Amino acid sequence: MKDQSETVAGTRPVQEPLAVTLALGGGGARGISHLGVIEGVLSAGCRIDRILGISIGSLAAAMFAFDPDIQHVQKKTLDYLSSPSFQRFQHRLLLSRSAKDDRTSDQPPSRWERMKQAIRVNYVCQQIVRLPSLLKGELLHHATLHLLPEANIEDAEIPLSVVAVDLLTGDRVVLTDGPVREAVRGSSSIPGIFPPVELAGKRLCDIGVLNSLPIPAIDETHPKTTVIAVDVSSDLVPIEACSTAVDVLIRMHEVGERLFREQVRREADILIRPEVGHRSWFEFGEPEQMLELGREAARRALARKIGR
Repeated sequence: MKDQSETVAGTRPVQEPLAVTLALGGGGARGISHLGVIEGVLSAGCRIDRILGISIGSLAAAMFAFDPDIQHVQKKTLDYLSSPSFQRFQHRLLLSRSAKDDRTSDQPPSRWERMKQAIRVNYVCQQIVRLPSLLKGELLHHATLHLLPEANIEDAEIPLSVVAVDLLTGDRVVLTDGPVREAVRGSSSIPGIFPPVELAGKRLCDIGVLNSLPIPAIDETHPKTTVIAVDVSSDLVPIEACSTAVDVLIRMHEVGERLFREQVRREADILIRPEVGHRSWFEFGEPEQMLELGREAARRALARKIGR
């Protein structure tokens, strides 16, 4: 990375770079905006001395830690998301559909649509009781294979920490060594959606469903510098009904995660929150827009906090 403390003849000395620890949170596809945030942080004259990530944040953190050329990382990501192989995975994700309804009108669903929905629900229920996850780990394996090097975490150019949870002990795990691909897969394995990843006697899963910001892990890995946290979690919006036991359990989980996240946010010196909370975790469309939303959020937050 170019020394940002150099001066230019005939101009005022350039400000010393602000050393920061960057903590990238979980949020599925919303995490594409992390790469825009990193660009904004660097453009503001900051030097990233350490980077941590949970879930999709661990993937973004690892990509940059091993390749501190953010434009190259962005291009690599965009190329991958537009590739036929990823598009096939996207097509199959959640039974080849997004959260949107099949119907495009306000008309009641036809008998055929009701039958398709019943089959879909029955399939999901069978997966829940018979298998360790709704989806196989192919997508995460494919993504890490194409986006990350075959290397160990400790070999990264920027000190890197990958945060997950060990299902066997129930402990948070902060990985600072070992194979980076497996670590990121474990950190990104959403419980119940993707299977846990076995690594060094642990069964790793995504802790982001309970704590989507890796700030508490910072003191375990490095003396504290200026901490910039990037929150790409979903918005918690009011709902009209909560009529079943499953609805109640899911809603309380969402509420609990938000309350805990708000508490954790206070530990950051600077909080960056791109305006991506309205998007679903599996919506990988319009990645260029996600990058720009990350850049904009970084510019606003850093101009307000440090005047850069």
